[in-house]
Amino acid sequence: MRRVAFINEKGGTCKTTLCVNLGSWLARRRGRRVLIADLDTQGHAGKSLGLDVRPLAPTVKDLLLGVCTLDSVLHATAVPRLDLLPANKEMASFPVEVAAHPDRTEKLRRAVDALPQDRWDFLFFDAPPSVSLITENILRAASEVVLPVALTYLALDGCAEIMESLERLSRERGEAPEVTLIVPALYRKTQLADEILAKLRERFPQKMAGTVLGWSVKVDEAQSHGLTIFEYAPSSSGAHALAALADELLAREPAGARAGEALASPPA
Repeated sequence: MRRVAFINEKGGTCKTTLCVNLGSWLARRRGRRVLIADLDTQGHAGKSLGLDVRPLAPTVKDLLLGVCTLDSVLHATAVPRLDLLPANKEMASFPVEVAAHPDRTEKLRRAVDALPQDRWDFLFFDAPPSVSLITENILRAASEVVLPVALTYLALDGCAEIMESLERLSRERGEAPEVTLIVPALYRKTQLADEILAKLRERFPQKMAGTVLGWSVKVDEAQSHGLTIFEYAPSSSGAHALAALADELLAREPAGARAGEALASPPA
């Protein structure tokens, strides 16, 4: 099971958009079994999949605390083979509740290790937009990172911060998740965006996605209806881009994992 964190320490970078839609494409069109763990207090992954997360109990927080079973938290979604571990505002109390625990940074990794490893092909972590104990847990539980970078003034700064966090984790533990894909996001045709994109490609030539995710009102509209872009506007430019990014992630599957299948065409 590939453990992929969608993470950036800046907000508004399309983490949830990528997590939910790439998961949907891999499940719906590539036949992969995908589990999304929403670890943000806003619960946007669940909301983007049509789930009212506000009254939910138990949530992923209770699973991390070891006070409930996996099946009591797990929700099937409208997308075949795509499951969800939802979060809501209760997640905000997690750092306080585990502050005195010696293993407070390992709660998520231990919960993931206890999952039936052959039940899903992918486990996606939707991370909060901040440096926190939750983020630390995610970086210790993940084996890969998808790093969305909005092409704005502070984009390179946010990217650098994540790289520093990964380097620090590598020094502390002797290992850290690998950055599998850096995704340029919210692109608009401006001189500044083109300059930032060029700098990213120069700095990370092997990690950069071949597809640039442009700003798309259809993606926003889909989320407001609790749908993925492939259900709401499958022929839109946003759908084509997100499908291509999902296939890029799949193509970078580590050696030994299930791979080598022919890729079908993006939605017409």
